[in-house]
Amino acid sequence: MWRELPLHYIILERLRKRNAPITDQDLYNEVKKVVDYEIPFSDFLKALMKLEMRGYITVTLIKENVRMITYIGEKESE
Repeated sequence: MWRELPLHYIILERLRKRNAPITDQDLYNEVKKVVDYEIPFSDFLKALMKLEMRGYITVTLIKENVRMITYIGEKESE
């Protein structure tokens, strides 16, 4: 399905506005409210992985299937 904005961009915007750690389920619910289409949880997790690998966020496993997401900030380019 084509999206107006990439999912990882929507997640990043939500985290920037929040500027505090949030659980994956709470963030998923916030993102679902913003978009007008269904987002599979697996796509959401892939977008989180992409953001973590690029250095924008950290994801910490709290319990089994419960993750804490923290926004680190933008990478500084030289």
